[in-house]
Amino acid sequence: MLVPNKVIRYDDSIINKMTVILENLSHQEESIKELFFNTQSHFDEIDEFIYSLDVLFLLDAIAVDFNKGVVSYVNQN
Repeated sequence: MLVPNKVIRYDDSIINKMTVILENLSHQEESIKELFFNTQSHFDEIDEFIYSLDVLFLLDAIAVDFNKGVVSYVNQN
């Protein structure tokens, strides 16, 4: 996982790139494929996108509906 350190800048880290996914999902739920195509310009490789989804899911920031095949932002008020 790419986390900021002496070698990796914050802008290049997964922590920064997760915000792109959250901003995109704050408007509407999307399929993973649509989400990737809408945000792919912010990721160097697809594995960064998958790592970002993994971390967001573990943090309960996103929810995955496997029946519909969509990802949505979890509003934690």
